[in-house]
Amino acid sequence: MSQIIPALREAPPGRRHSLCLLLVLLITVGVGQACTSGDSGGDAEATEGARLTTSGAGDLLSSGSSASEPNDALSALRRPAPPPRPEQMTIDSLGVDFGRSDAPVRMVEFYDFGCGYCRRFHQETRDLLHEQYVDPGRVFWKSVPFITGNWGPSVPISLAAECARDQGRSYFEAIVDVIFERQSDWKSSSDPEELAEEFAEAAGVDMERYRRCFENDEMLWRVQAHSDFAEDLGVTGTPTIYIVGAGPIVGSLPLEAFQQVIDTVLAIATAEQP
Repeated sequence: MSQIIPALREAPPGRRHSLCLLLVLLITVGVGQACTSGDSGGDAEATEGARLTTSGAGDLLSSGSSASEPNDALSALRRPAPPPRPEQMTIDSLGVDFGRSDAPVRMVEFYDFGCGYCRRFHQETRDLLHEQYVDPGRVFWKSVPFITGNWGPSVPISLAAECARDQGRSYFEAIVDVIFERQSDWKSSSDPEELAEEFAEAAGVDMERYRRCFENDEMLWRVQAHSDFAEDLGVTGTPTIYIVGAGPIVGSLPLEAFQQVIDTVLAIATAEQP
């Protein structure tokens, strides 16, 4: 999948001068502060003004942790999964797509279901951005849940979300809402798989099909591929919103900050159209 990464990182020559202004804007909205690997990710109340991120993706699948450490749970991602066909391992097939594919701005949202700041972004900001930019066709949005390694139960929960997505995008959206709403429950549960099934039932999926998918790890390859994708892009904090051709916005920043950045990118894209 690494061959697609340069296309995401490189900006068109005509846009480079404007990206300098965008970087200044990113700094002014407070992305210079960072949380460290292993943070709670917003389980407790965040300090006002702090950068709302959780780091740890850089250790993905390479941890030598003992069984008592959180990253050891990532061994679940190392177990064999049904190999996907080559055509499945493309950026277009990963994640869940929202909006028009021909929108002037393309964005990729990376998040871990266990991150409290991702929950905050999902519940307070994401829907408003979709209403303003995605639904009118101004932004194409790809949603990519992945595993940072800070929360072991994120693996079965992510697999449950992918099994729901396999039955349709509406089921994915429904189960994601429940996953974030019940985040503290499954993160502290000794049996997150049982809760995942409860979430799937609440989302209204075909439970026989869901159980077959979950028990056979049918969608585990997608969880693995999403995590590899995030690692290839160098995503080290969640949530990260990657604006194709511009760069990342890291953290659950205020709605106004995202609006400023997206409006700037939209203005650049419009100005560069023939």
